[in-house]
Amino acid sequence: MRFGNRLKVERIKQDLTQQQVAAKMNVSRQTISSWETENSYPDIDSLIRLSDLFQVSLDVLLKEDIGMKEYLKKKEALRWIRPIKQVTLVIDILFIVSILFIRHGGLAGIFLFLIAMLNLVVMVRVKRFEDKLNGRPTVLRWPDYRKVFYSSAVFLTVLVLCNWGFHLHLGGKISAVTVGLWLGTVILELTYWVRQRGQHAE
Repeated sequence: MRFGNRLKVERIKQDLTQQQVAAKMNVSRQTISSWETENSYPDIDSLIRLSDLFQVSLDVLLKEDIGMKEYLKKKEALRWIRPIKQVTLVIDILFIVSILFIRHGGLAGIFLFLIAMLNLVVMVRVKRFEDKLNGRPTVLRWPDYRKVFYSSAVFLTVLVLCNWGFHLHLGGKISAVTVGLWLGTVILELTYWVRQRGQHAE
């Protein structure tokens, strides 16, 4: 028996409505309905709470449902790659700060560049793996990142204006980075718009 059917059977056994289960789980009735029709799956914490609520082991809830087990494996994999994403993001931020405010030359500059390129390769590989797990390309998740990109671009623009207006001597590279960030943001915005138009056309 698949997870959604099993969940419905256990709910009916205890003479509970979807609304009552939703109240006990602190979720909406639509969420319970979505679980029962398998339009979505509960996370691990919700699974444990369902197990406690219906007094049924997780093995029984998940028995014979390959789709649910695959979903949980993907969630676990996504949880494991999250720290890697966070580390690469921190390295990126440090790299940007470094090229903006510190002058590098010779071997130090080459070493810094190699680290940045290696970090970029890791980021691309991790993103591809994450997209494979999510089943959704990164460009379609642009709304999740839009605020960060625009905030960073505006912040750097303010720095550039302050640098020009008050002669702060922040370094010439800050202008190039700012232009690059705005250009990348616009390209991502246009790519997302084109992909969305393509999906609606289908």
